[in-house]
Amino acid sequence: MLKVEIDLTAIRHNYRCLAGMTRARILPVIKADAYGHGLLPVAAALGSEGADMFAVGTVDEACLLKKEVPGKKVYSLLGPADHNDAQKLALFKIVPFIHSWSQLKSLVSLTSTGQRQSIVLKFDTGMTRLGFKPQDAEQLCLFLKKRPDLMLEAVSSHLACADDPAMRAVTSSQHERLHRVQEIFQKQGLDCMKSMGNSAATLEESMTPADLVRPGIALYGVNPFQGTAFQSKGAGLKPAMEVSAPVLAVKALKKNQGVSYGLSFTAPRDMLVAIIGCGYADGYSRSLSNRAWMSFKGSRLPVLGRVCMQLTAVDASQAPEIRPGNEVLILGRETGSGISIYQLAGWWNTVSYEVLCVLGKNQRTYPGR
Repeated sequence: MLKVEIDLTAIRHNYRCLAGMTRARILPVIKADAYGHGLLPVAAALGSEGADMFAVGTVDEACLLKKEVPGKKVYSLLGPADHNDAQKLALFKIVPFIHSWSQLKSLVSLTSTGQRQSIVLKFDTGMTRLGFKPQDAEQLCLFLKKRPDLMLEAVSSHLACADDPAMRAVTSSQHERLHRVQEIFQKQGLDCMKSMGNSAATLEESMTPADLVRPGIALYGVNPFQGTAFQSKGAGLKPAMEVSAPVLAVKALKKNQGVSYGLSFTAPRDMLVAIIGCGYADGYSRSLSNRAWMSFKGSRLPVLGRVCMQLTAVDASQAPEIRPGNEVLILGRETGSGISIYQLAGWWNTVSYEVLCVLGKNQRTYPGR
């Protein structure tokens, strides 16, 4: 029963902030349903700010988006997973990030029919995940020169440690590797952009100067430098997601009385307990048991006992006015209090990305849309 509200005005604000911090073109990353914020509403909001291209994860997500924004350029960061995906690229004019020879060769049968296909080549410069090796650049040049129907737009890579100022040497070395790759292509007459910057590198452009940056998490108001020496660089970002849940019951908990499965919490004193209508079936993780807080009118409400499938108990002793039908805050701002994404992710023992993606699977509303 979680209620998820998305502030599209905040997302538009964050896009403007990022645009003011870089000289590169911006390719907004709205993969995974815009990090739980809603693929199509977010694309529409960013489009109203002038965004003319978007990056998603899978080819299917790219097809869905392309149907709704036919005049915009759409990139698939994962590229084709099989021949069916490759066919969809041509049909919907989607630009794939290609990270392997098998993907590249899967496009040949399509382009042999006269179709021209724009591509981005992805290189592994230190993430050790997806991508060609930098030493593959020469061979790739030879391949593409024989395939003029494959049009190279950019070479790209993914940064491993850009959000950690202490790891700037690693980030710089990744940039240098991709820069050398770009030079190889350009010397062979294959002019192409360089795309490397994520949210952190967009906020601190000097780390990895590029022609095309791909900010993601910062669009949704999360500062990738939170807790580091560069924290101030993301200070102007505005969180876009707020999550609340209803109070279903309020009852007394006597001293030495337990609550919830396993009675893992025993009251050290007489307490007031509120039963909240959310649990792990709603994406409110069981790992938050006895660890997290909710908020009600400025009062912090500690989670008591185990988070259940659809119910969670909280200590409401500091909020005696709480009643069934009220809403408590799970994530978001509130006068005098609130629960930040950094706090919730910390209690959850995960990262902000996962919190947003998971909670965003609930029904969303867009106030003021």
